[in-house]
Amino acid sequence: VHAKAALTRDAFARFNAGTLPLADDAPGAPDGAIEVLDRPARPPGITVLKPRDMPKRSAGTSNDKKIALVHSLAHIESYAVDLSWDIILRFRSSTPPSPPLPPAFFSDWLNVAHDEALHFSTWTDRLRELGSDYGALPVHDGLWESAMDSADDVMDRLAVVHMVHEARGLDTSLPMLKKMESNGDSRSADCLREIYEQEIDHVRVGMKWFRYISAKRREAEGTGMGEADADAERRCVEEFHAIVRSKFRGGLKPPFNTEAREKAGFTEDWYLPLVHAKK
Repeated sequence: VHAKAALTRDAFARFNAGTLPLADDAPGAPDGAIEVLDRPARPPGITVLKPRDMPKRSAGTSNDKKIALVHSLAHIESYAVDLSWDIILRFRSSTPPSPPLPPAFFSDWLNVAHDEALHFSTWTDRLRELGSDYGALPVHDGLWESAMDSADDVMDRLAVVHMVHEARGLDTSLPMLKKMESNGDSRSADCLREIYEQEIDHVRVGMKWFRYISAKRREAEGTGMGEADADAERRCVEEFHAIVRSKFRGGLKPPFNTEAREKAGFTEDWYLPLVHAKK
């Protein structure tokens, strides 16, 4: 995972230098199919548990509590790197009903991958300052399970992972800040404040591409031409509701960070009807 974060930073630098191709037919693109893994690699010896079996973070000394909280954030960011690359590779070749995705789609997600790689490195550096490292504690792969539940359609993936899960991260960030401060860990709290603003942008990217693909699909069906903006938004919200009810395990749980969600364009009409929704 450390090497993956470094490679992500390298890919971002190469892309900005114009030496990393986006399209399969671009000069310098690799020959042959690119394998998309159903499970990303993890360090040997790491303990993966079911979410319900994860130990409570409240146990232990003051430093243990600091490590447990930071370790959980490092783990989330490690999967965030994987998920950013997965949406690039898994959906790089469009199949119906998806329209061809423009280069900006892939550059946006490469930017997100770069952010997440920096976040992962921030948290692993902090773990080392606390006398630990990533992999020292057990983890769960509930986030990746959601990714596989939404692997067949790019709109499903955007809705479940990059809107529902990413926005949940905004909801939990402020309580985490308070917990870090109550644990006497102002250094970690400062890190989280900086990362928090970038995570708002990541939700905004998910919203942007969900709306774009929704509109393009309706145009292809001949149902979106001349549609008023309010009608287009209503249809988009309805699609989101249908996907979440079908693909997300359980309903959405308050309290919500309404201010941060609104900054990302994720207003209450998108998510409040899904509170405690069942499949």
